[in-house]
Amino acid sequence: MNHYFTAILFTFLGSVFVLADDTRVPRRQPAIPTEINLATNGNTALGSDPLIQYLVNQTNLDSLTRHINILSGEDSVTINGSTYLILSRYAFHPHNDLAADYIFQILNSYGLPTYNQPYDSSGRNVYSVQMGTDYPEEIFIIGAHYDDKPAQPPAPGADDNASGVAMVLEAARILSQIPTPYTVIYALWDEEEIGPRGSAYYAQQAYFAGEDILGVLVLDVLGWDSNNDGLFEIHTRPIANSVELADLIYYLEDEYNLGLLPVIFNPGYASSDLPAFWSWGYTAVLNMQAGHSGDYNPFNHTSNDKISHFNLTYYYALSKLAVATISHLSFYNINIIVNLENEHNLLTADFVLKQNYPNPFNSTTTIEFNLPHPAYTSLKIYNTLGQDVSTLIAENLPAGNNICRWDAQELPGGIYFYRLETKGFTRVKKMLLIK
Repeated sequence: MNHYFTAILFTFLGSVFVLADDTRVPRRQPAIPTEINLATNGNTALGSDPLIQYLVNQTNLDSLTRHINILSGEDSVTINGSTYLILSRYAFHPHNDLAADYIFQILNSYGLPTYNQPYDSSGRNVYSVQMGTDYPEEIFIIGAHYDDKPAQPPAPGADDNASGVAMVLEAARILSQIPTPYTVIYALWDEEEIGPRGSAYYAQQAYFAGEDILGVLVLDVLGWDSNNDGLFEIHTRPIANSVELADLIYYLEDEYNLGLLPVIFNPGYASSDLPAFWSWGYTAVLNMQAGHSGDYNPFNHTSNDKISHFNLTYYYALSKLAVATISHLSFYNINIIVNLENEHNLLTADFVLKQNYPNPFNSTTTIEFNLPHPAYTSLKIYNTLGQDVSTLIAENLPAGNNICRWDAQELPGGIYFYRLETKGFTRVKKMLLIK
């Protein structure tokens, strides 16, 4: 049981925020473009941070699809002065190098220091570094693999994984315009389809170099939603702060009102580029479409993996979530921040019991509530038979916002109820444990 009763308050743009723990906040306020008020006018989710909302609003679908069309061979592109049509990004096809050159060219155009990282005769990672202003040694990574299948051209690989590459490039375009307290690395790895090789080399080199990587957001196969339900998966495991990062993504989707339905897999599948970072003890999560939840893209790894099969509304929302996540991390680390000067005000004269997040959840979830005054408080979990299966809190608590994490690893999947009770107030909410 982890519950935090001490909140840190600080002022940002005239608003008060609460952090879920005592991790450091930037020593100075970030420089925010003056047009932020126009950009967020009438378009800000309740409780959302105005800076993050501004950055999310910069996400451009035309920019995203332009990258996908070029990487998947729909459109030609000029690379180093010559015009090409990229027919394949398979590891051993010569056009995979063209894709890497294109990625390098785009990242470099944003004014970011950009690097090639060759690791064998065929493999090459490409990445850019945006140095943090306050904590330059502390790093967050947003990354995706750029190689694809099948081995024989054409191999467009629009969903797998031009979709993830385009999100990384779009995040770099947006965030490179503004200083960030933490260092951000935009990484595109090679040879995931025959490995993962590129990300494994990258993570190994980072580990032995002593790099302080605080979190990695891996993006893979993000364009397919055949039934338009908005479902997507966040894969995590109890390694470093991976579970907390997954919870943060779940929270941000709701906070910025993106219309998606996140499901957390814990323990998540050791797929894509996740194992490369988990094996060295790094915090890492994977955002992907609902392939393990019954909505797998049948065109992946075929010559018909094209953008024409995308659900672009779904893809655009996931792209905004990727921007929201890396933006939040680059300013606030893995902290949940709640705006206290709006309708979600938690320091009011009212009791508040919020819906747990994530929900549905796999093994762990977070319950948040507010007390208007100090009181003896009970927070218990019940199964559908009305049996008390866990007592999370039974003690005197101070007034204010309280956060409690419940670990249900030993319990079977199903519906559970959590009941908050204190003098003059009782509230019950439902949650779903998936196993």
